[in-house]
Amino acid sequence: MTDGHILLVDDDESVRITMQAVLETDGHTVTAVDGGARALALLQEISFDLVLTDLRMEGVDGLAVLAEVQRVAPETIAIMLTGYASLESAVKSLHEGAYAYLIKPCDVDELRATIDRGLERRRLTQQLRERVQELEAANATIRTLNAGLQQRVDAATAQLTAQMDELRQARDEIATLYTAAQENVERLQEVDRLKSQFLSMASHELKTPLTSISGYLQVALKRAQRRLERGHPSAEEWTAEVHADIKQAETLNRQTRRLGRLVNELLDVSRMQTGRVEFQHEPVDLLALAQEVATRAQSTTALHAITVHSSGDGQALVEGDADHLEQVLNNLVDNAIKYSPAGGAIDVTFDVDSHQVAMHVRDQGSGIAEEQQQAIFGLFYRSPDTRSHNAGGMGLGLYISNEIVQRHGGAIDVQSSPGAGSTFSVRLPRLAGSG
Repeated sequence: MTDGHILLVDDDESVRITMQAVLETDGHTVTAVDGGARALALLQEISFDLVLTDLRMEGVDGLAVLAEVQRVAPETIAIMLTGYASLESAVKSLHEGAYAYLIKPCDVDELRATIDRGLERRRLTQQLRERVQELEAANATIRTLNAGLQQRVDAATAQLTAQMDELRQARDEIATLYTAAQENVERLQEVDRLKSQFLSMASHELKTPLTSISGYLQVALKRAQRRLERGHPSAEEWTAEVHADIKQAETLNRQTRRLGRLVNELLDVSRMQTGRVEFQHEPVDLLALAQEVATRAQSTTALHAITVHSSGDGQALVEGDADHLEQVLNNLVDNAIKYSPAGGAIDVTFDVDSHQVAMHVRDQGSGIAEEQQQAIFGLFYRSPDTRSHNAGGMGLGLYISNEIVQRHGGAIDVQSSPGAGSTFSVRLPRLAGSG
């Protein structure tokens, strides 16, 4: 743990007192203020290691505090405190330079861990700056020495003449690289456009279950208030009200699970892009795993007939992380159900040989145009087909699945045509010695 000087900004006195006590117990020096205006003034006077600020405050809000930190002390770590209702703004704060954000009320261990990581990052940044300064000093020394080498350079000039042909060849290669760089710029611009589209879509998808949950809770609250006013119910009224409560609770549970899936997808993408995904490798029977997934999925639909069968010897053993491979299977089977709304057969088949296990998930759904078949595995992708928007979700499942399969040494692809269904194929190395 790295001790640091922390500026705590929150207009809720109880939050300030609690967090200040926790952080000072850990050995940190904490300056706590009740608003953004005071925080801006302190940032002009004092150098802080870390700023922990509430996002929504009267007057000067957390984003303004973040902007001032970026302006006067860009190496200072900034962490946002926010509630669920301002999750979209919290994501925006990350794009504006915040190191992380915490959901209030936050877990003490999570607070400590986030603070420790932030301070460690600042320490490493300062060390890096010191190393850069040392390198700059070394470079200055080298430049001084180079002045004395000029005579040697003049003597070597004749030898360089023979290398001119190589330089001309290098120039041609640079021209080729420049062309490739221009193409990369265009691709990055397209990625940026898709990213903006994704953020808009993610905001909508996250708000939808939250709106539903809020609405049902308001209805339940009003019903409870009316019951208090009317007094104790009769047996018939009590039964009807309990049935209504159960129905609402089931809806709330579905929406909560949906929100959890959306948040988990975002977390999975973040972990994959930062290299923080851990795989626990062990022998995994993909065939048995597919049968479990198919059984669960079948209980959710009466329009589809989900079958699993193999042309091999009854096992499809691979070396991998069972939970992540199950995530791939869930994504593919869920997509098969989602994109074949008219129902039909969903077949999960296996081809197993001595070298690899090939799994195919085939549906009878709407299909995918050829020009989109590679793009669907990309990050921030959203199909231009308006019919697919009714399926919901944020379009991250195939990106996550592709990343998982690749990190298992395998590959995933799709064969499809509009109106004729799709077949997604996953190929993984077979477990050594199992064939």
